[in-house]
Amino acid sequence: MRKPWFLICLLSFSFTELLAQKSYFITTPDKIKLYINEYGTGKPVVMLAGGPGINPGYLQPICHKMTGYRFIVPDQRGTGRSVMNNMDSLNLVVDKYVEDLEAVRVQLKLPKLTICGHSWGGMLAYAYAAKYPDKVERLVLLGPGGITPRFFAYFYSNINFRLHQEDRDEASHAVAGDLVAELKAIWPGYFFSRERALASKQLLDSSLANKGASKIDQVTTGNYNATTIARLNGLHNYKSPLYIIQGRQDPVGESTVYETAELVKQSKFSFIENCGHLPWLEEEKEASEFYELLDYSLKN
Repeated sequence: MRKPWFLICLLSFSFTELLAQKSYFITTPDKIKLYINEYGTGKPVVMLAGGPGINPGYLQPICHKMTGYRFIVPDQRGTGRSVMNNMDSLNLVVDKYVEDLEAVRVQLKLPKLTICGHSWGGMLAYAYAAKYPDKVERLVLLGPGGITPRFFAYFYSNINFRLHQEDRDEASHAVAGDLVAELKAIWPGYFFSRERALASKQLLDSSLANKGASKIDQVTTGNYNATTIARLNGLHNYKSPLYIIQGRQDPVGESTVYETAELVKQSKFSFIENCGHLPWLEEEKEASEFYELLDYSLKN
């Protein structure tokens, strides 16, 4: 049986082996050295990884597949090479991440940002648009978490009910606080196709998250929940385009999409059938549909 193109692509390298065309540091307002990779040329697009606390290497297949775009991919604070000496509740608040993005915009001399955020990256995009609504050209969000924390009530149960006993056994043996080991165990819960989940799972290595990633996840998510009202109020002022691309079987659930559409009236959204949280890693048909939708959302 012929292997789909994206599976061949995935099996030819790990998520961290793809080379950027350009890499550099910028300095944030609180003096953190934020590491940036760039891929491609054309329309600038800031690409935000999920987590919080996950390194962005798993998004590189998108950056290399899409042409006509200059993907600007920061290692968010505490991830990848964006090292922090003090990973505490003062330095991991959402507003610090927002100011990091504003520093990217200012230092790269971009009048406005086009932001493409996956999962937590979409939630961070909401926060940036709430604080700097006039500095956003458009948001293109891939399976984003919710504007509010309501989706957490069912997100993990949606993942868990898809797991097989072997996955649960692996999860039970994962070292507490080892975010990569924990993620690998529940990886099939993010997918519609278990076959594709198991194929891509082999590429998840220790470079997917740094030591301390679990703390980033816990502290930053807690602060996101605590700042919900301010975010909702700020997003009332956001008037630029907002696109959501989401798998129909994404464990974040459809209600997150409708929650956004209710608040941001200009929102447009598309669902991909038979597809989970990482559309570009699903079956060939669903992955192809994802890339078509992404290209359309970034251009129109």
